Amino acid sequence: MKDIIDILRQQLILLGRLLELAKSQKEKLVHTDAEAARKLSAEMEPIMIEISSLDKRKDAIMAESNSRNLTDWLEKQPLSQEKGVLRALLVKQEDLLQELKGINSKNMQFLDRHTKFIDYSINVMTQTSAGVTYGTPGDNGGMPVQGRKMFDTGV
Repeated sequence: MKDIIDILRQQLILLGRLLELAKSQKEKLVHTDAEAARKLSAEMEPIMIEISSLDKRKDAIMAESNSRNLTDWLEKQPLSQEKGVLRALLVKQEDLLQELKGINSKNMQFLDRHTKFIDYSINVMTQTSAGVTYGTPGDNGGMPVQGRKMFDTGV
């Protein structure tokens, strides 16, 4: 049980750092600082890899005890102080993961909005309209009004 507790503590530390970076990334995305957001993403990657490797270690321990997941394994353990500590760590981990999930969702919305703005800007600069995907024969065959396609190399 001590191994599992150590793994969860390490994961909590890493999740806390990941949460800090995700919050900073959100601020950079709000202020459209793309370079800083990219650097933060690069910092997040090794942390996520480390969390994944700790998760694999935890899964290996679970496989040895023939348990499907940590909660099932925990229920089979006798009542002890370590069991209480492990439960508290699991609750804390779940809370951090939920907060991180919310921030990542917002970051994805910001990225999607920025992507749409970039597409719009490109269309305005090239004076291109996207045309209809399934048009009728009378609407220029679904082609752009100007007769050129978006991202055409000849533009």
